This record gives sequence, structure tokens and C-alpha cells, in this order.
Amino acid sequence: MTNKNLFDTLVVVKRSGQRTAFQGEKIAIAIQKAFSSIDIPYKDEEVNKIYSKVLKKIENEYQDRKTINIENIQDIIELTLKDEKLLDIYEAFKNYRDKRNASRKTFVIKQQHKFLKAIEFLGLDNLNEKRKEQPEITLKQFGNTISSEFAKAYLLDNKSSRCHDSGLIYIDSLETMPMGEIDSLEISFNEYLETNTKLKDDLLKAKSIEDYLSNLKVILFNLKKELYGSICLASFDKDLEYISILNYKNILIDYIKIFLKTSNLETLLPFEKIKENIDLIKDINEDPFYSYYKSSTNLEENFNKIRNEAIKRLEKYLTNCLSIFFKELIFLDISINFGTAKTNIGKLIIKSIINASIESNNIEFFFKVKNNINKKETDENYYLLEEYKKLNLKRNNFNYIFLDTSFNNLKDEEVCYFKNGERVIEDNTTTLKKLTTGKGNIASCSINIVRIALKNSYLLNKETNLRNFYQDLDKLIILAKDALLERFEIDCTRKSTNFPYLYENGLWHDGEKVKENDRLRKLLKHGTLTISFCGLKEVVFALEKDESKHSELAKDIIKYMNKKIDKISDDNNLNFVLSTIVSKEIKTEFKKQDTAIYGKLKNITDKINYSDANNFSSNLKDISYLHKKCRGGALHTVKIKSKKDLDTLIMKADNNLGALKVIY
Repeated sequence: MTNKNLFDTLVVVKRSGQRTAFQGEKIAIAIQKAFSSIDIPYKDEEVNKIYSKVLKKIENEYQDRKTINIENIQDIIELTLKDEKLLDIYEAFKNYRDKRNASRKTFVIKQQHKFLKAIEFLGLDNLNEKRKEQPEITLKQFGNTISSEFAKAYLLDNKSSRCHDSGLIYIDSLETMPMGEIDSLEISFNEYLETNTKLKDDLLKAKSIEDYLSNLKVILFNLKKELYGSICLASFDKDLEYISILNYKNILIDYIKIFLKTSNLETLLPFEKIKENIDLIKDINEDPFYSYYKSSTNLEENFNKIRNEAIKRLEKYLTNCLSIFFKELIFLDISINFGTAKTNIGKLIIKSIINASIESNNIEFFFKVKNNINKKETDENYYLLEEYKKLNLKRNNFNYIFLDTSFNNLKDEEVCYFKNGERVIEDNTTTLKKLTTGKGNIASCSINIVRIALKNSYLLNKETNLRNFYQDLDKLIILAKDALLERFEIDCTRKSTNFPYLYENGLWHDGEKVKENDRLRKLLKHGTLTISFCGLKEVVFALEKDESKHSELAKDIIKYMNKKIDKISDDNNLNFVLSTIVSKEIKTEFKKQDTAIYGKLKNITDKINYSDANNFSSNLKDISYLHKKCRGGALHTVKIKSKKDLDTLIMKADNNLGALKVIY
């Protein structure tokens, strides 16, 4: 290994003359970017090989010196690439340096130079011929890159921007930051039927399920234009009760008309009075004909047939409409949460959702499981859950939410999960701290806890320094918090008129009450600011030799992060929250950069990407602890082999996990 004492004392002199401590990680990241800039595949450990040789050259040439110029470091990188016969990467790195120098001469203002860095390679001439991007796709990529680099150069603090680029943190969807877009929103359309907004009027105009779902589709697609992330339908079974019972009444009325006409009973049975009774019913188990067949068994039998046929027709019609509706949402990032409707019409809707979901690949479905549903066969929802589980053996986009888990067990509110497992928490900014629909996640920032674990690991030092690890973890959380606060303040400067569908329609809770020139802080403070992490399994491998101690160490780390983030929430009177939801792209990028710095390490960097934090243990009790502390979202994925395995899993998960994804 290299001489640590040298690198602890060596000072880097920047082009401006500013002096800073030597940071080898920056060299590794620069080399990794050079490798990434070419189309030839490479192994991440190859980057570390070059990085190690660069450090060795610096060590040999500067062991008796106190300073090194940034240009000298780059010269050594070029020389090493040349010596290793990596001429394509050498050319890429050299060209990068030349363009940097030209940029510095043109733009004397640092931010302008940083902004140019990202956009100079975006022309059509630089496209990979094999990928054959269409101009429209290229234009979108161009816009995304300009927007994200503008955010880093002009909106973010330099520290946040540097930490993002170095792989310590990852600020999600930076390209949306200049526009002030937020991540996600959970919706309960049923609640909007009780408001005084235009949205309510639009929904009530629909007289058929088909038109009602068409209106919902328009709302969702318009809303998606103002969000960069996901939409969650919080209680979709209850959202459909109003329109379903209305259609049931209309079907009954049509059938009664036909029956009275064909049976020559029009003069004996008053149609208008029967229609009035039908208009009064609130559920499909209610009998509006009872008073007309007290003395006639034959009439009772006919009316019951009419009711049964009306229910069958409604179910078939609803299922067909939902099937079309789900297919039309294929391009939306959306989840359907359902399963708690208690009415008979609600249970029919649940059944229709299950049957219509069979061909909906893009939507994630979440069935809400309660203890009494899971264990009591007398509850009709038990059989609906069984139907859902049977289809789960054919579909892998089926998930389960466990409402008896302490943090999901809410009396007056319905907890729900987004497509990726994200969850909106109780509102820390209100006295009651209730969960409310009509809010979502403002933004997310992922932290690379594997990086700081490796820095303090026994693998690279004489022994693990847990004290330093927790101090570094503390700093990492603060970095993420600061970056999220910067983004939050930018979002708050926007006006409701910038997002007419989201706010003016009241889709975001109380949005319709905000005046045109009001800042959005009083609305957005109810949303969440999420700090996410991955690679927990890799972290404990890096910090602890004894695998029997891994579980307890992991839980200590989770507890520490949760406690720290709860304090940040209280101090800022905002909803900061811990989450395990990290995209595969971020997990891959973190791993690539860490491999460049530390090389290929068994059980840590010897894989394509870091693991989901839910995989730190195979023990459901351990994972349930993670879910309890990660209230911003934790979706545990389990692969099963049979229906029996699924039954056992759901039974065991009850009262423990928050949410579960089952793959067959």
C-alpha cells in the first residue's frame, strides 16, 4: 500500500493558487470518468489499477516535497495511461484537459466554466453510432444535461455539487431542480368529491364508469407534466365506490323497465316509486323492492334475479373498463393501493381490480393486508386476498402492505406506497402529525455509506475505527440535509400558477387556498425530504470480520441514522425521513466509483452494484426493524417457489414488515 503519511501531509496547489489537502479519491474519480468516456467496455478494478500506479508515481516523486500542483497530478495520470498502453483513454483524458484549458480562457467566471464542462460533448457528432439515438431523444438528453449542470453550477452550494460529483451523495433528478418540480404525490379521488374545486365538478360530470375513468386518466396525465417522479392512488377501491353504485342503480333501473314492460306489470307496480327507492340505495346488498313482494314469492324471486344479474353486469363492465384504464396508464410511473373497502360494492370493486390487473405490467399493485383479513375466513376480504395471491403466482408486480404493523396502523388515515416502495410519513409540521393524502415527496438524496465504511475499515487499516465511521456518517447526513434544504428553498420560491394542475385544483392538500403570488412554503412543508441509503450489507462486511455480529451492527447504524434524521426534522420543522429506496443506476454508480478508489474487495465491490438495504439480513425480524426506522420507504423483495411459500410468508410478515414484494 502507499505511504499514508505522505498523502496525509501533501498539499495540492490549485490553478488559482488556493491550497487544499490531498484527496486521492478525486484522482480515482477523474480516471474513472476517462474510462467511462469511451465506448470500449472495461472492468471497474482496471480503474483502481491505474489509480494505484498514479499514487505510486506521486509517492516516488514527491516523498520529499510538501506540495504538488494540480497540473502535475494530471501529467502523471496521462503518463501512466500511456505507459499502460491505454492510448484511447489517454487521448480521451488529454482532450478533456485541453478543452478545460480553453474553457478557462474563455470564461473567467468559475460557474460559467463549470457549466460549459457538461455540455461540450453533447453534439450529434459525439453520438455512439451503435446506439443510433433519434434526434428527439438526443434533444431531451441535451436539455436534461444542461438543466442538471445549471443546477450544480448556479443553484447548489459548491460543497453539495462537489460531493455529488465525487460520489459521496447523489442528489436525485437534478435536471428538475431549476424548474422547482417535486418528486411524487399520493391521491385519493374519493376525498376530492367532498371539496369545492373544479376537479370535483369534472368528476361528478361522469355518469358512467368509462367516462369517470377517462376523467381520472386526464387528471393523471396532466399531473404527470408537473411531477418528475411517481403517482400513488392511495385507496383506489374507495375511489370507485361513488361511480360504481351510480352505475349499478342505472343498470337496475334499465332492468326494471324491461321487466315491467315484458311482464305487463306496468299498471300494477309504480315504476317512479321503485326508481325513487333505487335512488336511495347506498350499497348493492340493499333491496329496493322489498315492499313490493311481501305477499308474492314469485315476485320476490324475479326481483332477486334482477338484482343478481345487475351485479354480474356491473362487475363485468367494471372489470373491462379497469382493464382498458390500466393499459392506458402504461407510460405513467404509478401504483394502485387497495384492499380495505368494507362495503359490498367496495368488495366487488376489489375483485374487479384484481381481475383487471392481470395484463398490467407497468403498474405496481399493493394489496392492504389486515390481521383479521389474513387469518379469518369469515371476512370476505380474506377470499379476495386469496385471489390476489393466486394471481401473484402469475404476476411479479404484486405487492403487500401490512396495516397491523405499528407504523402502518393508523386509525383515521390510509397508509400507501409508491411504485418504488417510497412512503409518505406522518406530518411533523402539524400538532396531530397525521398522514394525509394530497402530499408527497419533495426530493431525495442518496448517501454512499459504503464509501465511509471502506475509509474506516480493517480491510484498509490495521483495525476498524467505528468512532470515525459514525463521525463520517454524521457529516454525510448533514451533506444530504443541506442539499435537500437548498432544493426545498428553490421549490418554495415557485408560484402555484407554475403548477396549475397540482395546486390550483387542490391535488396537493390545500393547494386551492393558495393565492397567485403566495410562496409555496406553507404547502410544501407538509411533504417529505428523503435521505436514502443502500449497501448496508457491504458496510457491515467492511466494518466487522465476525459475521455473527453483522446483524446487530447493521441495526445500530440504522438506529443512528434514524435518530439523526428525526432530530434534523425537529430542528427544521420539516419532514426529513430515512429510506432504502435507491435506484439501480445510483447503486451502480456508487459501486463503480468506490471500486475505482479501493479496488475489488470480496463481498463489497465484487459485484455490479451495491445491494438494496433490505438485503442486509435474511431474518424477517431484522428487516422489520429496518422498515420501522425507514418510514420513508422500505420494500422487501422475496422470491418464492409455491403458493404454500407465499401463504407462509404473508402470515410471517404480518405485524412485522411495512411492505413486501413477492416474486414467483
